[in-house]
Amino acid sequence: MSSTINRVHLDTNIRFLHLVMMLSFLGAYLTGDSEKWHQWHMLFGYTLAIALVLRLMWQFLAPTLAVSQPFGLRKRRIMAKNLLQLAWKKGQDLSLSKVPLQLTSATLFQFSIVLIFMLLPMTVTLGYFTENTHSHSLKEIHELFANLFLLTVLIHLASLLLNSLLLKQFLAKKMLWTRENSLITWNVTVLMLSGFIAFWSWYLT
Repeated sequence: MSSTINRVHLDTNIRFLHLVMMLSFLGAYLTGDSEKWHQWHMLFGYTLAIALVLRLMWQFLAPTLAVSQPFGLRKRRIMAKNLLQLAWKKGQDLSLSKVPLQLTSATLFQFSIVLIFMLLPMTVTLGYFTENTHSHSLKEIHELFANLFLLTVLIHLASLLLNSLLLKQFLAKKMLWTRENSLITWNVTVLMLSGFIAFWSWYLT
């Protein structure tokens, strides 16, 4: 059982939280400069923070429950380093010009994930303190981190697209959907969704 779990690093909860974080950041970014939509901007920000905390909790719970073995930041850094070294090695062989490009795009993809999880807590935290202190300086720093986060997301998407084109397969399908046989993950996903809906209802009333 454990050997099977070790090969599975994505599950329904990771996909669900990935979707929540993606939509929450998009919503927060689009509503950031509008006073009219400020309440929604804060709702998206709080949702993003909650999703991040749940994702970090699931990082430790999933292996304990023998559901999956999610990749952590250390694993991502090692993967990025190894891919970069391999890209450099392959790049010395001109007959393999396509291979280094694919490896480099894969390196950027892994590295962008590390940056996303480093920038996200800072962006959310700065947003919270900006809201509660009304500091203009903090607001500017918050906007800077939000733009850096957006840039990192764009690099993430661009490297994913380039890698998919080079390999001639849609790599994002693993994050969109796969058959999930674990009743535990489905139950936890439903519980998370119910929690989000309850929070949104409370916040908007």
